[in-house]
Amino acid sequence: MTEDVSLRSEQIDLLPGLPLNVRYVAPSSLAALGRKARIHSKDQLRLIGESIQLFGFSVPVVVDENDKVLAGNARIEAAIQLGMTIVPVVTLSHLSAGQKRAFVLAENKLADLAGYDRKILALEFADLIELDLTFDLDVTGFSAPEIDALMFEDSAADHGDDVSPPPARVTSQIGDLWLLGSHRLLCGDATSPEALKVLMGGQKARVVFSDPPYNCKVQGHVTGSGHHGEFVSASGEMSDEEFTEFLTGTLARFHDALVPGGLAYVCMDFRNLRNVLDAADANAFELLNLIVWSKRPGMGSFYRSAHELIFLLAKSGAAHCNRVQLGKHGRNRSNVWDYPGVNGFGAEKQRDREMHPTVKPLALVSDALLDCTARGDLVLDLFSGSGTTIIAAEKTGRLAAAMDLDPRYVDTSLVRWQDYSGKEARLASTGQTWREVRAERTGIGETPVVSSPPARVRTRRAA
Repeated sequence: MTEDVSLRSEQIDLLPGLPLNVRYVAPSSLAALGRKARIHSKDQLRLIGESIQLFGFSVPVVVDENDKVLAGNARIEAAIQLGMTIVPVVTLSHLSAGQKRAFVLAENKLADLAGYDRKILALEFADLIELDLTFDLDVTGFSAPEIDALMFEDSAADHGDDVSPPPARVTSQIGDLWLLGSHRLLCGDATSPEALKVLMGGQKARVVFSDPPYNCKVQGHVTGSGHHGEFVSASGEMSDEEFTEFLTGTLARFHDALVPGGLAYVCMDFRNLRNVLDAADANAFELLNLIVWSKRPGMGSFYRSAHELIFLLAKSGAAHCNRVQLGKHGRNRSNVWDYPGVNGFGAEKQRDREMHPTVKPLALVSDALLDCTARGDLVLDLFSGSGTTIIAAEKTGRLAAAMDLDPRYVDTSLVRWQDYSGKEARLASTGQTWREVRAERTGIGETPVVSSPPARVRTRRAA
């Protein structure tokens, strides 16, 4: 602790304006010194007011001997809006008229000349997020999109797309609800209201990001390598009418699970454009936009297909969350998304295809979540597949509720999350870890399945 020091007369001479004595006056009795060149927006005054409520009025207003404000006009306005009857002030009585006016300008401008070490700033916010604070971090003056941008500037170094092939023997069973830290993963039917109720646990999602099957065979269409069996449903066996009915039931579950104003990103092949639109209309979804994922390389023969479609649907009842805001926070986004596809060439891409035939890039899903959700918001995916939505939620500090009908892909998602997070999944009904359930159901010993988490900025406290 710093020791208090009594000022001697010669020290006072060297430090004009001292000693400073705090007194308390009514904010309405204070007036600015001359013209106010500094402009304060309503949002800034609101944040200053929230700061005062959270931290207290901890920085006194600076006035001259006539109670004219030299520093703190915005704090006074915020205090008046809060209904405060007194504020602390300190008086500077040693300044000339010219010095006072220059001090007002300097007090406002000098702080503007500073910058930030963005890496250190990201670490500060990472530490604050670890504390599970009871207040919003925008009280710092940094908006949520700005904080997200700081946290993910080094996302290229993230190893979230590094995956392992699915386990050789299936552990999960229909009806299993797995707890993946703060996320939930159910082995169940995406069209079932009962399964959705179990998965959601009484909560509502802010956004859906999901990649339903395209009603085409995996072999010879998605891949010709023979690495994958067909999907358990909508893998080419449905008629056009049956597939529309399937999508209608799926989108009904999306609609049930979303908050008013919630958004649904639905990935789909161009051949099924009409089916998706019919299903959306049947569930009163608004088509907000049609996103084109531009991927490399193309697939097919007569005009190699180098894109996929992502339908952006909105549920009515409230305004949707928009965190792009035309680049206001540095997120300049269009409806053409350029991310390399994982169904390309080379050993790395081949390994990704081994876990799922239609893997979406982690960066694509993560960016979508950053566009329209806040930290702690719930994200739904009823076709979890390789678990990319779960990993994106883990990476960005969102909560995922995911489902897949195929136990193979439930295992794939689960193991991928364990490898990424360094945590262990538990079966909700028994509290057993996945390794314990695996040993019990398959007879395979509890060999380690959790690797060290990749080096990255941690954004959530480990469960």
